[in-house]
Amino acid sequence: MAMAALIALTAAACGSATAANSTPDEAPAAQDGRPEIVLDISLYLLVDDEAAPSASISSHRDVDDLRRVLDGMNEIWSRAGIRLEARFIGPVVIPDRTLQEIVRGDVSAFFTADGGHAALRAPSLINGFYARQIGVVNGFAPSGARSFFVTDNPSVHDRRVSSHELGHILGLHHALENPDRLMFSGTNGMTLTEDEITVARHAATGILNGVR
Repeated sequence: MAMAALIALTAAACGSATAANSTPDEAPAAQDGRPEIVLDISLYLLVDDEAAPSASISSHRDVDDLRRVLDGMNEIWSRAGIRLEARFIGPVVIPDRTLQEIVRGDVSAFFTADGGHAALRAPSLINGFYARQIGVVNGFAPSGARSFFVTDNPSVHDRRVSSHELGHILGLHHALENPDRLMFSGTNGMTLTEDEITVARHAATGILNGVR
């Protein structure tokens, strides 16, 4: 994957934090006493045409679907005192050839200058992309980018797939035991350990401070 392009997209998003993104010391306390960390996020429907998207390569989802996904993500991540605030939710038109590659599971072209990322409206600290298909996986987070991709028809809950991929962005690795955990692959597990919460909050703070 073109790492320079990934880094450029990440750097562009660093300046997009909204006023709601305060540091943990300034944020209100979460229910369990942890200061709440707020990260802005943009969620994009990948389509070839906004008015008449192709059924074979464009996402079948709509904005309401993504709002429900975000609500579910916030329910899961509230356990860590992390809240995601939407900066943008909507479609982004990208070239047919790029969508076709994404459907096959190759997102590298998306991060090139003419592949689609340059057309993003309101990129955020975290960016989620929803595609008709992304090969044979439910979702993945490309290394080196604060972005994740999710298929239209995952085998597990939508909110769980998106939250799992966000976990990778926040420094978490796959869990190898206990399918009830969020970071266990291919299940509907949604729990986080205290160690995972500590790591995720540290990473989220680093993102807010521009050092991650």
